[in-house]
Amino acid sequence: MSDTYMSDVIVDKVYVALPSDADKRTVISKLAEALASARKIKAGDLENVVEGAMAREAIGSTGIGHGIAIPHCRTDLVKNIVCAYGHCSDGVDFDSLDGEPVHSVFLLLTPHDKKDEHLALMKNFASQIRKDHFCDFLQQSTDPKSLVALLSEFEDQ
Repeated sequence: MSDTYMSDVIVDKVYVALPSDADKRTVISKLAEALASARKIKAGDLENVVEGAMAREAIGSTGIGHGIAIPHCRTDLVKNIVCAYGHCSDGVDFDSLDGEPVHSVFLLLTPHDKKDEHLALMKNFASQIRKDHFCDFLQQSTDPKSLVALLSEFEDQ
């Protein structure tokens, strides 16, 4: 199995400004809508994607701390792992494990047959989060190009 990185799966056209008063469902819905606009999922599949991610949230918050949340679900509505990114300067309440607001949200959709790649991706991303300054730089990212450049730079270290 080759390494899978966030910069490989993030849809570079999908960069969503999130309102600070948004709840989890609204955040996930906005990111799913952006994936539909980028033609990564069908518009008719939006509700299934949102419900899948919300079902995962019911098991436990994907607000992992450091201002980051990674709501995700396994679904055969995608052929490959895809990720949408949302940012909120003020932060949104995502029931994060550290109790802090979330500024960066990565909605990750994984086909059922890509479980190993999903786990590798999560492991690799967790190692990025622990690197000095990654989370600070992530919060300062203001567009898709700078986001992908940041992810690639830290993944190469």
